[in-house]
Amino acid sequence: MIASIRGHADRLRSSEQHPWFTLGAVMLGTIMGPLDGSIANIALPTIATSYHQSIAHTEWVLLAYMLVMASTLVIFGRLGDIFGQKRVYLGGFAIFAFGSLACTIAPSLSTLIAARALQGIGAAMLMSSSPAIIVHTFPVSIRGRAIGLNGAAVAVGLLAGPLLGGLILHVASWRWIFAINLPISVIAFAFAAFVLHRTPGRKEEIDFLGAGVLAVALFSIALAFSQAPLWGWTSPLTIGVFIGGIIATSIFIAIEARAVAPTLDLALFRIRLFGMSTIAATMFFIALSAVVFTIPLDAQLVSGYSGLQAALTLLPIFLFNIVLAPTAGALSDKIPIRILATIGASIFAIGIGTLAWIGFQPLHHATILAMVFAGIGTTIFSQPNNNAIMSAAPAHRRGVAAGTLATARTAGQLLGTALAGGLYYAVGAHGIFVAVALLMVIVAVVSFTRD
Repeated sequence: MIASIRGHADRLRSSEQHPWFTLGAVMLGTIMGPLDGSIANIALPTIATSYHQSIAHTEWVLLAYMLVMASTLVIFGRLGDIFGQKRVYLGGFAIFAFGSLACTIAPSLSTLIAARALQGIGAAMLMSSSPAIIVHTFPVSIRGRAIGLNGAAVAVGLLAGPLLGGLILHVASWRWIFAINLPISVIAFAFAAFVLHRTPGRKEEIDFLGAGVLAVALFSIALAFSQAPLWGWTSPLTIGVFIGGIIATSIFIAIEARAVAPTLDLALFRIRLFGMSTIAATMFFIALSAVVFTIPLDAQLVSGYSGLQAALTLLPIFLFNIVLAPTAGALSDKIPIRILATIGASIFAIGIGTLAWIGFQPLHHATILAMVFAGIGTTIFSQPNNNAIMSAAPAHRRGVAAGTLATARTAGQLLGTALAGGLYYAVGAHGIFVAVALLMVIVAVVSFTRD
């Protein structure tokens, strides 16, 4: 029986359709990372009530997951280059499933946060490998389309998370938002093991020191932003922790400049297209995650919506992202990425700027139209920008480039969530939308000057 299964797998891997089966296997992992980042977002008020904790403390259910992802993505990207992307990818599903089980049975908030950190390790292994596998599998002529479809999977995960979470909260305990990962992970592991080629590895050193300092830097900055409402924005503790994060960031850059095998290959940033595109991606995900955090929270706390109703308010943004992502990725194979990304960032800024001007009113026609603009802008920017990052990297550094792209995304989500959580009670949804619109104007300028 085993020989028969291997025979079927070998025939599939040598067929013309194999790249698309590979893309399907990769998209399953791509969906899981953002899905579990956003699914807990909608459940924050319910989890806080369940454990008798504040929203500020419960927010670490989100931040722990994204913090661990952001600080380990490039490490796993390098491990993929060393041991092969397939091994790292399959290991990611195994750890992600175990972390999901731990989340499901967590007896306390601190245990849940620790389990979410374990989930973050598995998600980092999945997310760091996905783009590298795609670039290794698809020829340049259709790579943009494949990256665009994989980008659509990110949008599916971001959209499915709040919607699925809201639906589960409507009919069952919040614990089921994590339990549902178990069967999905088992099926995805089996499919990926059957479909994926074993990619070659090579011997390289691993920069554990740099990775550790990066984790300290991200943790400090996220802690300062998320706890500022409790500590005070100008308190010595908030300022001290934030400055500590900046110092750790400087030390990290110094370490990477001298490391034999750096966690973050600074040489890649000497490629202008890669560097500018990565900076733009980080700022974009700060903006997007701030919006995704703020809208459903405001809908529940201010408008009195249920979890499911609050999740539906995000539908216009992500629906257009899902529908248009493959087209945007394919266009990046034909139209200069600089033009597409600038247009996309500008449209996003107009959409969120309009939302700030008219005020967020769930299901109001003007609100829906503004969010449709934001969704269109998101798609036109993100898929071509992802293509630029991966295509600009040398072939032997695509694993690191994939990890860098995933780190930019996750660090942006981490900082955007922490900032939105810290600012929400100080300036409200309106202030956050104004800040997001201004940030996207900067993204448009960076995008236009990337070449």
